[in-house]
Amino acid sequence: MKWNVAVYLRVSKEVDDLCETNSLDNQKLIIENFVNNNRDLVIKDYYIDNGYSGTNMERPALEQMMGDIHNGKINCVIVKDMSRFARNYAWCQIYLGERFPSNNVRFISVNDNLDSLENPNYTDKLEFVLLNLVYEHYAIEASEKVTTIKRMQQKNGDYLGVSAPYGYIKDPNDGHKVLIDDYASKIVKRIFDMSLECKSRNEIADILNDECVLPPSKYKAEIIKVTSLSTKIAEKWQPNMIREILKNEFYIGNMAQGKVRKPTRRLNKLVKVSKDDWIVVENTHEAIIDKNDFETVQRILEYTPTMLNSNDILLRYLKCPKCGSKFYKRKTKYNEYYYCNNYYRTKQCNNSNSIVKSIIEGIVLDDLKSRMNKDIKRLTNETVEQNINQIYVYDSGRVEIDYKK
Repeated sequence: MKWNVAVYLRVSKEVDDLCETNSLDNQKLIIENFVNNNRDLVIKDYYIDNGYSGTNMERPALEQMMGDIHNGKINCVIVKDMSRFARNYAWCQIYLGERFPSNNVRFISVNDNLDSLENPNYTDKLEFVLLNLVYEHYAIEASEKVTTIKRMQQKNGDYLGVSAPYGYIKDPNDGHKVLIDDYASKIVKRIFDMSLECKSRNEIADILNDECVLPPSKYKAEIIKVTSLSTKIAEKWQPNMIREILKNEFYIGNMAQGKVRKPTRRLNKLVKVSKDDWIVVENTHEAIIDKNDFETVQRILEYTPTMLNSNDILLRYLKCPKCGSKFYKRKTKYNEYYYCNNYYRTKQCNNSNSIVKSIIEGIVLDDLKSRMNKDIKRLTNETVEQNINQIYVYDSGRVEIDYKK
């Protein structure tokens, strides 16, 4: 009987898979030598998963191979050793103990001396169980090594992303560094400038779309020529893209990594990591946006366009020192008051103090006069913006002003 062979090759980015013995060329050589010595074997195709972990069975070449098996093109699968097919005992049992036999597929692991034709019940043997557990254990150790190395690189300020954030390109001489992209960085700067003008994210997206500016994913795919199979190419700018750029401190020269993680090694999904646990290294690359402008935009993002376009000069600078919440304004028949949003709306803060708008404006104006040694007649947006970072209002009524240096 002639066997139509699928040669399955896999190498991941894990430490143990980067050695020469597990290289794609070496795997291919071992399998081809084996096939040449067995005349009943005919290679029909090569299925190569480059950069995929053996603990994850969602691999494009593996899925293509399974499709060809179901279509009758393949009835024999050969690997260099079991670790190339999978480093997960449970998945090995499912594929080798159930799916392959149900499709009359012969399985050969050359270096492990396993052949389902000679021993159909090999998956029930203790040797097979122990072999898979050993391979799985190596995968766990390799994963831990990779995680440790990556965290060290992140703490050193090495960029580990596949592609640089929009506005930058990866340094061709050092893949862990980034350089400013002349064109895209100007778009980033425009986005921040428009936000500082209190334009909404919808307005900014509409302006860029009207000017036919390529959105980040499309720009990377068509201009930078960097993309992946999992990347969804957007045809137009969306408000969420604008927000993502405006919130990203990469543009002030800081590198924040480790924002997502796998909750467990076996679960093939990513979850968000608390901001307090991010790995942040400052001043790792050239900034596109001034830090003061960035901080101003962060405050603007907390407010609606209606609030920003009102005559409330201080509103965007007010912050509760207890819970960190912004302040909102409430009008009565006689006065306008500022108050902690968390206290007033949810009672999740005990800062029950409210302060009259005219009173706090007088406090800030007097403090600015004293600090600047100038006879300032009234508060203006420009004066406040140039001098003040934040204004804290305590429940005792005390006001503390954080000035820019």
